[in-house]
Amino acid sequence: MPIDTYKKDLDAIVNEPLHYDWEQLRESIKTHGLRNSTLSALMPSETSSQISNATNGIEPPRGYVSIKASKDGILRQVVPDYEHLKDAYELLWEMPNNDGYLQLVGIMQKFIDQSISANTNYDPSRFPSGKVPMQQLLKDLLTAYKFGVKTLYYQNTRDGAEDAQGRFGAFYSGRWLRKRRL
Repeated sequence: MPIDTYKKDLDAIVNEPLHYDWEQLRESIKTHGLRNSTLSALMPSETSSQISNATNGIEPPRGYVSIKASKDGILRQVVPDYEHLKDAYELLWEMPNNDGYLQLVGIMQKFIDQSISANTNYDPSRFPSGKVPMQQLLKDLLTAYKFGVKTLYYQNTRDGAEDAQGRFGAFYSGRWLRKRRL
């Protein structure tokens, strides 16, 4: 079971007790079996997030408004419950580094028996040379390993172009959202 194999380094971050009876579940599986050997995985939900007006899985949104192009056209979508949660969202390129995100993925991985497709994100303008140092990539790889992250999916790099996933200029609920810095 996932709780048997998680990285114990996570206990230093979150000391929350288990809320479900995992031993009873273990006994039930021994007695009755388990139909599927694996039950859970988390992956990006790019297409399904459009249908359900959700964010892209566990990934932080790039902006309050996302612009997604497909063969059917362009879809502009506002993050869920913007008016009530706008101050609770942490936008992708405003995150100082990948540490907190990798810790959260590790915490979730404790309860996921397969894998989580985790992404790392890099803004070269935050580094003195304007390039992401190999040392940073290795640090994130080791951090992911330390916290039991099984899969690093994409290593996204901000290319310096104006982000189309704007936090501004989109029409929402009959009003224009204005460019703003938090």
